[in-house]
Amino acid sequence: MNKLKRIIQKKFSNIFIAIISEKNEYLLTYIIIKNENIIKKDEKKFSMDENKQLSSDIIEFISSLQKKYKFVYISYLLDSLSQNCLPTCDDKKLKQYNINQKDIVSVCVKKTWMAYASKTDIKWINQKFKPIGLDFTFSSFLLLNNFATNAKQRNKNTLHMQYMENSLTILIFDNKNIVFSAFFKIPYKEFNFEEDELKLENDEDITSGIELENIESEEEEFEAFVDISKLEEDNFDDDNDILSSAQEDIKSSSIEDLELYGREVIIFKYLQSAIEEYYKSDNYSVAFIDDVIIYNDSNISNDIINMIENDLFLNVEIHKIDVREEIINMSIEEVDF
Repeated sequence: MNKLKRIIQKKFSNIFIAIISEKNEYLLTYIIIKNENIIKKDEKKFSMDENKQLSSDIIEFISSLQKKYKFVYISYLLDSLSQNCLPTCDDKKLKQYNINQKDIVSVCVKKTWMAYASKTDIKWINQKFKPIGLDFTFSSFLLLNNFATNAKQRNKNTLHMQYMENSLTILIFDNKNIVFSAFFKIPYKEFNFEEDELKLENDEDITSGIELENIESEEEEFEAFVDISKLEEDNFDDDNDILSSAQEDIKSSSIEDLELYGREVIIFKYLQSAIEEYYKSDNYSVAFIDDVIIYNDSNISNDIINMIENDLFLNVEIHKIDVREEIINMSIEEVDF
């Protein structure tokens, strides 16, 4: 952008929109900037159909912004399995990695490594966003590289992992050069637990298999500790309230906890397989990994930390991130605003 146009544009409202997919929704964050000041920031959620197409709601919302404002920039985070990285920007070396240059769209980073994705996927994404247009499609690896670059530099060898609701992105560096990369999709439908599986047993279930003779023979022993005549009916009402409350707690919290744990088991397996591939491959300059830094944009628990530290013998550090906010920052940089 030339200097005069940049000066003029800053006098107008500029909108930067970041969109990511999460489960069966599109999550959208947008900011309005005028005179280098953020005058508004907001977040929205929109549903998607089975083919992950844009709903009429998101199209109408963005179209209304495009009609109201002159400068609107829309960015989307690539979540395709076709994306990856190579430790070179030399197109002539692509054959070494069984990649046809005609099949990919690539970008060179710092003149040392390349992020790429298939042309087919990029074409499909552009077609999906055709009703509103798409200005930038950012690779998950470029996003993770930004977070890793801003992290504190370490002498030890570090694996950087970007943890999102739908995906897991991994990068390993050697002197700021990428020597290993991996991208995984995280299935979410596998962790839908039925409420019936988590209900407390009813009275018949609890007492089934218990012989009444045993109960009668132990009644005298029980009376030695408790004066049954002093137990009031109100106490039983309280117990029922506690039982009812426990059932509600199980429905509301345990399903979520089990889903989270199930996701983290999958994530651990992905991480473990990536590390094994890194150590076994002849394509990488292998050095032992000491640390794992997790850049977290989703729910996470101590379970995943314990699994990594205890089973893989690696140190774990977690940084909370806002992916959509970083996408907006990348968009602003691209516009040179």
